[in-house]
Amino acid sequence: MRIATTLIMAVGLALGGCSSDDDTNGNGGGVAGAGGAEPTGPSEGTVARYEYALDFTSRAATSELTIDITQGGDCHSKSCQIWPATVGLNGEPAASFDVADGSLTACGPSVSQGDTLTMAADVVLMENTYLGLDVGFSRKQNMAGGTFSYLLSWVGGCDYFGPCDDRPGTLAEFHFDLTHDQGTTALCPGVLTPGAASTQCELSGTLAPTYSAFFAAHDADWVREPFVIAAGIEVVFFEVPGGGLADALDAQAVTAYLNWITALLGPYPYGSELRVAGAPTAWLGFEHPANIILLDRLPTISTAMADGTMHVFMHEVVHQWAGDRTTLADIADFVWKEATAEYLTYVFEDEYSPAGHADATRHYWHQISPGATYHPRPTDDPTPPVEEFYGDVYGAGPMVVYLQLESMLGRATVLAAIASFLSEPGVRSVADLRGELEAASGEDLSAYFDAWVFGSGPPTWPSLTVATDQQGDQVTVTVTQQGPELFGCLVEVDVHGANSSVTALVDFGLAPTSASAQGTVTLSEAVVSTDLDPRERLIEQTANATAQKPKVWIF
Repeated sequence: MRIATTLIMAVGLALGGCSSDDDTNGNGGGVAGAGGAEPTGPSEGTVARYEYALDFTSRAATSELTIDITQGGDCHSKSCQIWPATVGLNGEPAASFDVADGSLTACGPSVSQGDTLTMAADVVLMENTYLGLDVGFSRKQNMAGGTFSYLLSWVGGCDYFGPCDDRPGTLAEFHFDLTHDQGTTALCPGVLTPGAASTQCELSGTLAPTYSAFFAAHDADWVREPFVIAAGIEVVFFEVPGGGLADALDAQAVTAYLNWITALLGPYPYGSELRVAGAPTAWLGFEHPANIILLDRLPTISTAMADGTMHVFMHEVVHQWAGDRTTLADIADFVWKEATAEYLTYVFEDEYSPAGHADATRHYWHQISPGATYHPRPTDDPTPPVEEFYGDVYGAGPMVVYLQLESMLGRATVLAAIASFLSEPGVRSVADLRGELEAASGEDLSAYFDAWVFGSGPPTWPSLTVATDQQGDQVTVTVTQQGPELFGCLVEVDVHGANSSVTALVDFGLAPTSASAQGTVTLSEAVVSTDLDPRERLIEQTANATAQKPKVWIF
């Protein structure tokens, strides 16, 4: 993340890029340690494992990285936004270290390609958040009057807690050792082992990215309540007295959903327990491996969805596969994980939830899409900070990546492509998703994606006009796109007579070559009026379109 902020220096710490006031060792802010051999150059490596110990009371933390070396050297750098008290390399103090431009560089033992290096740093966390969100380390009052503590990374945010690889396209193992008040509850990713005043979590086997797995939370008022067991998953709630999340969910609907989503995407990837905790958060929900944090007031506030609590719960469950087990290749690929979570939630609502639930979701997407200021997958150079464009993907993302294609390719084809895209752990891009949709459908989607998905600057959605020509009971419906670019789409038009209506399907195809397309319907009376896109399945810029900046209320 690109964040302009200032942190108060405390306990020997400073924001990355600052130097210690009493620096006398001539290392440009570095700290002298053992060794002193002449550096042989920078190394490169992949973080295979993070071990993180945190005391919630003192905020003291120790971060240890296990790094697989891909290029040898004796100076080793990782992203870091805070000044460590100590830095160790392979169990010995670093010869020198420096934090500058958001990166910690520690010099010491020389390593070669194929070696394993451990980098350890002792830090004290700043109690601060960024972007007007919960990113960082924060304490808030819960709805019972107690304190909720939250260590939240998000995309590019793990370096607020020590050295890390903050790129979203990296997966690793994680181990957390958390110290907290006697007899209270803390949460962290993976398999949880609680103790009287400590909690351990181990996430191995199925790996995860730092943006969601670098996470820890604590609330002395949480009460553990089992909810359902379905599809081999035990769902357990952690709520303070007065919390109403579990009460707002229907156990049978949750069971049906877990059976449905695992049938589509495969077994739940993070053990057998899914922990759902209520908290006073900025977002309505956030995914962490084996954990979901939901806004504690979610059941009592108004959202755009017919059942906000169930919708957000389902959305975050999808992220256990789409975003956690399989992660983003690049920040600019952010759209695919949110579009996938929204679309699969919508499909379940459409097929299994009460009437109107899917319509409300589709209306929300349609309403906010014209206000997007970036393309779903921005190609701007440089890539804009994620906090600038992430809100644009929650409407336009599921609309253009899935719903509009569903009209032309069929829902079964789209679901098959998603299942294949997420079938294995790893790192995937929007281009990879297009490839899976092409493989499932047998269609070339390059023109469609170039028009709707990829692009720099604000998107210009198609402006559509409708004309009819009636000869007897045959009505020819012509839809014309206005603008310099042609968009592949299938347009629904409801044609109304005085007493009856019929729907015309006007198909431009995936790679249109003409600005106009036609469809013919039978209507036994004179045409009185038409409705363009009456079921809100297409992004269009019409005279009455609402162009509001997307309201980010989830995730």
